[in-house]
Amino acid sequence: MKHTLKSKGDLMILGTAFLWSFLGIVTKTVSYHGMTVAGITSLMAALLLLCVKGRRVWCINRLTFFTALVTAFMNLTFLLANKYTTVANAIVLQYSSPIFVVLYYRVFQHKKLKPFQMSTVAVCFMGLLIFFSGQLTGGNMSGNFLALASGILFAGSFYLNALPDNNPAASQFLSHVICTVMGLCCTFFFVKQTYTFSQTGLLMAAGILCNGLAALMYSQGIRYTTALNANLIAMSEVLMAPVWAFLLFGETLGTLAALGAGLMLFAILCETWFESRAEA
Repeated sequence: MKHTLKSKGDLMILGTAFLWSFLGIVTKTVSYHGMTVAGITSLMAALLLLCVKGRRVWCINRLTFFTALVTAFMNLTFLLANKYTTVANAIVLQYSSPIFVVLYYRVFQHKKLKPFQMSTVAVCFMGLLIFFSGQLTGGNMSGNFLALASGILFAGSFYLNALPDNNPAASQFLSHVICTVMGLCCTFFFVKQTYTFSQTGLLMAAGILCNGLAALMYSQGIRYTTALNANLIAMSEVLMAPVWAFLLFGETLGTLAALGAGLMLFAILCETWFESRAEA
């Protein structure tokens, strides 16, 4: 039974990564300011969570509230990082998050992870560096710092949501409420742009699917798997996004990128297999 629930959790996180992987495509398609994108998509996600979960999203304790703040600022720091440094730098630094998950386990739970888990983190991060090796630059230091902060917060979001006393659905809902307020307030007071029905409609659909449905799947999946395993599976988002870019925009992967993707995929599959054997 426990093994079945673990597999269900892994599949839910994989589905979450699948939905997350389309957000970059949507962001590239629309011309709206980043804070506008965050505000509209988060608004639709919050409404979907409220409709599906009802009063359960209001079951908020101190841990849930803190998790929501961590998740909201993770989204916002990553958004700002993309503005001040390269996309490659931002993604690589944010997906350093499994390293910090390991650190959180060690510091807060005094838990020493198994050798295969440490090896998986190392191989995944190596694959990520190889994947983006041709695109990495020095970048703007403030942007790189924001991306690294996003990675630390991303790890915190996984770690906190996996704690038994947390309510992932409520933390996801509240984080989207925070992003909605900040994004739309910034848009209203500081952003001047032209709006179209097509772009707004696309963002609303993305908010429902890529943010809202993803949040529902994430809040279920994180209950049945570990924070580290969830974070490593979520890295598959990096592998999926180039596939959609190739299909929609004709963008192709270079040799090094393909090698890095292969390493990451191999490490994620090995981690999932070892975890399943450990649970059996």
